[in-house]
Amino acid sequence: MKERLKVSGQDFKRLFVEWGKYYSLPLSWKLKQWLIFGELMLLVVISAYFDEPVRYFFFTLHGPVENKIAGFVHLFGTGRPTLWLFFAFYIVGFVANWKKARDYGIMLVQGFLYPGLITIALKSAVGRWRPWNGHGRLTFSPFITGPNAYLSFPSGDVAVVFGLSIVMASLVDNKIWKALWILLAILDSLSRIYYDAHWFSDVVFSTINAGIGTWWIVKNYRRTEGLRTT
Repeated sequence: MKERLKVSGQDFKRLFVEWGKYYSLPLSWKLKQWLIFGELMLLVVISAYFDEPVRYFFFTLHGPVENKIAGFVHLFGTGRPTLWLFFAFYIVGFVANWKKARDYGIMLVQGFLYPGLITIALKSAVGRWRPWNGHGRLTFSPFITGPNAYLSFPSGDVAVVFGLSIVMASLVDNKIWKALWILLAILDSLSRIYYDAHWFSDVVFSTINAGIGTWWIVKNYRRTEGLRTT
């Protein structure tokens, strides 16, 4: 038991060590990485021009079936499934001394936290008003912590669901399995526009934020495991 508790301590220490590595990545970027980042941010700016048309398009889709689909997929952006899966993976990994299960539990936490903290910081810094306020896509109250009506950019739900889905998609090397998780993330993201909780550009930015963050988490895990087996 002492050995397993020691290993668990190392697992959670790794979570915080890699946290620092992730946030310091831009310090080591070269011109290519900065150009890619700039292109992605330009994509967010361009998507903002479609905020209003996309919003009104989703107004035309409302119906009982659509409500049920949106309600179901929205659950995965709340963070509860991420928490449940973390406990499931980590407890099984701890009891069975199964490293891969523990690692996936830690990656789920990383996929939730790393993009999530960026989301929280930007929500307060930008202070973008949500669509349902009725004041348009260019209404902002920067540097606030609330109320929630002024915290539209970026979407926390989208960051959470993509963090969850990318980690889970990486678990099994099967195209159908991967496609189902990515489809879930896309549907959940669209549900945020459907509910008039976010603008299209909020969703685009969060997809990029969580996509980059969780891709790095999975890639870093595979690289580390590769070094251990060589």
